[in-house]
Amino acid sequence: MTFLGELRVQAVHDSLRIISAFVHGLGARLSLSDKCLFEVELAIEEAATNIISHAYPGDDKGDLLVSASERDDGMLSVSLTDWGVPLNPRDVKPFDLSAPIETRIRGGMGLHFIHTLMDHVTRETAQRPGDPNVLHLTKRIERTPAGMPPVSAVQELNAMRTVSQMVTANIALDDLLELILNKLVTTIGAERGTIFLVDEATNELWSRVLLDPVGPLSEIRVKMGQGIAGHVAQTGETLNIADAYADPRFNREFDRITGFRTRSILTAPMLNPQQKIIGVVQLLNKYGGAFTPRDERLLAAMTSQAAISIENARLYQQELAQRILQRELDTAHAIQASFLPEKLPQHPGWDIAAVWQPVRSVAGDFYDFYPLRDGRLGVTIADVSGKGIPAALFMGLCVTMLRFGMNLGLAPGEVMLHANERLIADQRSRMFATAFVCYLDLDSGAVEFASAGHNPALVYRVASRRVEALNASGVALGVFEAAPYQPKSASLNPGDVLVLYTDGITEAINGDEEEFGDARLRALIAEHADLPAAALADRVIEAVTRFAGDAAAFDDATLAVIKRQPQDAG
Repeated sequence: MTFLGELRVQAVHDSLRIISAFVHGLGARLSLSDKCLFEVELAIEEAATNIISHAYPGDDKGDLLVSASERDDGMLSVSLTDWGVPLNPRDVKPFDLSAPIETRIRGGMGLHFIHTLMDHVTRETAQRPGDPNVLHLTKRIERTPAGMPPVSAVQELNAMRTVSQMVTANIALDDLLELILNKLVTTIGAERGTIFLVDEATNELWSRVLLDPVGPLSEIRVKMGQGIAGHVAQTGETLNIADAYADPRFNREFDRITGFRTRSILTAPMLNPQQKIIGVVQLLNKYGGAFTPRDERLLAAMTSQAAISIENARLYQQELAQRILQRELDTAHAIQASFLPEKLPQHPGWDIAAVWQPVRSVAGDFYDFYPLRDGRLGVTIADVSGKGIPAALFMGLCVTMLRFGMNLGLAPGEVMLHANERLIADQRSRMFATAFVCYLDLDSGAVEFASAGHNPALVYRVASRRVEALNASGVALGVFEAAPYQPKSASLNPGDVLVLYTDGITEAINGDEEEFGDARLRALIAEHADLPAAALADRVIEAVTRFAGDAAAFDDATLAVIKRQPQDAG
């Protein structure tokens, strides 16, 4: 083993420049290839950054020792030693490209790179305070081939660093692709370039970014396996073609359309960390002649980093879109919730509760308590067809129409008729809603009601200890013009309980595909009718949830409980 040298610096970010110079000295001494030097420098920089950031928290910074040796087996051995806080392996999460981008960045991306770039990585963790932590990095030495012309190592290394830094940058995909392609073209010295991405839906490559497109071509699509780019995408083979017109895979039509003359072509696949081809980079017309083997190696090194950056950008875009959608859903939820009563009615002798459980952020169910001009209480429960934002929007329209009819002093059946006419006249969505509307006289207990195809309300009669249904004929709102709505009446005596609900309650399904059903709901109401209204509502929801088990809810669940207090309740 040949000792190459060591460097002891303070563990601060300013020391990274000194560490970089030390690594470049190692590269010159060992005649490391550009690719090998880049990978060693990046791994050491990532390792040093982790130590600086985590081993010495706060302002009390210690030392970092970097030492290097050349082993007899042709391996470069580098050790990074610190005397700071030991790394807890349990705190290091595996790098996962499917996770949210913030989690990926914080959860092991740097360590992933170190393990990817180096052949072996081992760690000695301090067992006692004052003992050192040592990270050992080992890399097979790849030297610059004899006779290779002098290279602009600084330019290329800077280009590689620029591309690698894009891995953690939150950049829009198109902007990222343009940055990458510009760096590739200028560094390798090509006239033009294109980045093709794989379109799995069509089994095609398409030119997401063209550098300096000419003529009418702003987008190029190529079938997988066809042409030079299609061949590379299908096989994963890098193609370096000195004379494009001599290769039968070259499509001369593009030159004819654009007026551009293609001479030489260098095309390489872009592979993600799972070695899946996600795209192709194609460079045209090397300045000064044909593309060289060195150009191939440089392109391969840069595209490997670019592929990770592109995957990150795609995932970031998806995550950003999800965030925007979630923000919109949260806003829609807040708006929708504003349609619900701000607080439940309170009146001597009455106990009222309600539960609203959307299966998504927004719902098609709603309930309403609306005070009428004559002192009665208007009560509505409804269920809009469909899910999500369209249902929520239609729900808002239905609430408005029903409240408008109540405000006009219309009877429940007339409220339904008026709302149906307006919904039919404005109907563009082909949606509909079932609804149950009743007017409750809080002095006498008299109930006037009508239904638009909704589940009948249930009444527990304390005198008979039985549950009966309040049935009324009528079709769903928004379906038929001039639909009839039958008005009905009933009364609630002291101790009686009125329950309004949507079909998310009775049509809840368990793992055996059984429905909760009307009978179970009736039995629950009868069993717990002596409970306060809120407790009864909770018992119903708990029973439905327990019944469904692990089966996913597919419909909103809404419940309103109105209990007339027994006369001796005070």
